[in-house]
Amino acid sequence: MTLRVRLHQRVTAESLGLARILIFGIWIYYVLVDPIQRLALLPIELFHPFGVFRALPDWFWSAVVTPTGLLGLTLVCLVLFVWAGLGLRGARFVTALAVIAALTYLQVKKGFGGHFDHRELTLLYVTAALLLTPAWDAFAVSRARRAGTRRPDVYRSSLLVLCFVVILQYLFIGTARLFIGGPGVFLGGTLQNWVENRNLRPNPFGFDLGTYFLGSFWAVPLDLLFLGGTILEITAIVLLFLPPGWIKLLFVVGFAVFHTSIFLLMNVAFPENVVLLLLFFDLAAPLRRMRSGHQAGGSAVFDPANPAASAFVAQVRAATVGVAYSARSGAEGGLEFRADAAGESATSPNVVDGERARTELLFRRRGWLGIAWLREHVFHRSGAIKPDRTGLGRWLFGPVSHAEMPASQE
Repeated sequence: MTLRVRLHQRVTAESLGLARILIFGIWIYYVLVDPIQRLALLPIELFHPFGVFRALPDWFWSAVVTPTGLLGLTLVCLVLFVWAGLGLRGARFVTALAVIAALTYLQVKKGFGGHFDHRELTLLYVTAALLLTPAWDAFAVSRARRAGTRRPDVYRSSLLVLCFVVILQYLFIGTARLFIGGPGVFLGGTLQNWVENRNLRPNPFGFDLGTYFLGSFWAVPLDLLFLGGTILEITAIVLLFLPPGWIKLLFVVGFAVFHTSIFLLMNVAFPENVVLLLLFFDLAAPLRRMRSGHQAGGSAVFDPANPAASAFVAQVRAATVGVAYSARSGAEGGLEFRADAAGESATSPNVVDGERARTELLFRRRGWLGIAWLREHVFHRSGAIKPDRTGLGRWLFGPVSHAEMPASQE
């Protein structure tokens, strides 16, 4: 059995473009809701820069950590994030400036105490990774000159890099927790002690749900939750090799549930991580599905004197509904597909006498998904064939496999 990467096998430039918009949308929301202006009330003597920021003079930080300086920093970040997100001219260079501005913003936040959280660093690393990708080939005001000429593998590789950054976050955190604190960190109510500690601190969200889980009964369930979340983090690398389907969906939902549980119990929010989980789905798939039209009724015309055509129609008849069949001598190539009025055939094979042909018969009606669905199922009730999922189902669960199709019978 060959192990191969199955994630994002059918993505396009639009998929990467929407991922770019999602990432910068997170930054815009992060800056808009963050009460960074309150830092101006603290004495500058409490501020300590980290790393390379120590090379900047003290007067620079004294100017930044003022009401005017903090407002200016916020506005600069917003302008850069919006510019790069919309894909205006020079967006790649602006993205590099946005990474620097985001680092400066985080330094100002953490300079009065605390540390750089992995939720913020992961978002920062994903943003920096965009610089290495053609993320402005679609859904950009000023598209790249090579847009439309790149191979599809380029977009797939780009999205895999973004997803790999998210996976590494989980993998490193879970592995460090296991080898540094395990197995004792999963025993004796460790998570419950952390829940109690966090609920003793000032709560920025205004609820104390975690205090309801401080009884002795909840010690073991919380330890199991902690162990399960750690196992999920360590096995996150599996997401690269899972085909679209329920297993991948359950993995992603598991991460979202784990983050939500920590938020509700410990008042520690990870909204950036939860939203970044959308990178594991093809964000452009619903748009492609809606633009491609809607499944509609059709007809198959075949020559009964052609054995291959007759055998093929027998197989299709057993596996589909809502398709009309008629025999006509001299049909072109022995078999032809026709769509109903205002529709178009997705396939039109030329069956050669003596050969066995296997394909999927699918007719689509032009138009947006919602309007076409109402026309077919509510007003006309033509009973369209259903060899595929809806746009939302295909995005979440992947395309219908041959194993899920009705068995063919001759």
